[in-house]
Amino acid sequence: MTLYPVVKIAIVMGGLGAIGGMVARLRAAWWALPIVVLAALGVAFSAHAMRWDFMWASILWDAPWRSGLPLAVWCAFGASGAVRTTSWAGVVVATALLGDVAVATGLALAEPDPSRRARLVLAASGASLVGPWSGATMLTLGHGGLEMSVLGLALALIGYASGRGENRLVRPSWALAWPAGAVVVSVTLLVWLMAAGSVADFASFGLEGLAPLLPGRATEWVGFLAALAGAVVYEPAAALFLEHTLSLATQLRGTWTVDALRIGVSVGAGLPMLLLSGARIRVGLPLWVLQVCLAVGYLAVRYHV
Repeated sequence: MTLYPVVKIAIVMGGLGAIGGMVARLRAAWWALPIVVLAALGVAFSAHAMRWDFMWASILWDAPWRSGLPLAVWCAFGASGAVRTTSWAGVVVATALLGDVAVATGLALAEPDPSRRARLVLAASGASLVGPWSGATMLTLGHGGLEMSVLGLALALIGYASGRGENRLVRPSWALAWPAGAVVVSVTLLVWLMAAGSVADFASFGLEGLAPLLPGRATEWVGFLAALAGAVVYEPAAALFLEHTLSLATQLRGTWTVDALRIGVSVGAGLPMLLLSGARIRVGLPLWVLQVCLAVGYLAVRYHV
């Protein structure tokens, strides 16, 4: 089978984007991810999807800095370890106000019991749907309103843990903050190169074609696949890519697609949060699966697309 050049470049750039999204999860991502970005830039030049005479203007105007820079600051603060809350109510409130990354980092530093930490990390993952800046996906794709907040609180209840715990703020650690911000800057450049390689164009075509292909079942499939993506790919990377993809999918009607994507990615991202926080997986994994099932079930009942 003969592939058109634009399809070949989209496949290669999409593969590099997926690799970059997984590398961004690693602790060494601050130096490893720029290597993937440079590889993608080399592919873009070799395929004539990028040229020197307009590259700098394209970086300035085409890269998603409008969302990427606030996301970099948000992630840097979250990774700084300034938020130390280990009570369930404190986790939910702090997540709604400051974000799930800040709460999960604080739990990894302040909660000694790995079983209790697992529950509270998932409470933060569920509560990432509560507010407009409670999660990277909410911050990028926008919030879904009161109904989304109620769903987030219900999912946070799955991670309920008894005990008062502690709730305090400490001095942020610059050594922890700047690598997280640098990773999001690299992710922003990678999403820009994926857009230049037409990856988002093909993804938008796929989203537009799902409803006719899977009548009455498209919403839950999008939510399920989004949860898998959130479990594997760095959430800010997925959010920035989906933001650009949705801007191209002009044939979509209603909010079912964006709701399924932001719910799925947000809840799916709870699994890597468990792993990175050192929580007890045998406690957290069944609860995470329950969260995903309830989120997909909500989408199936709420929408009939």
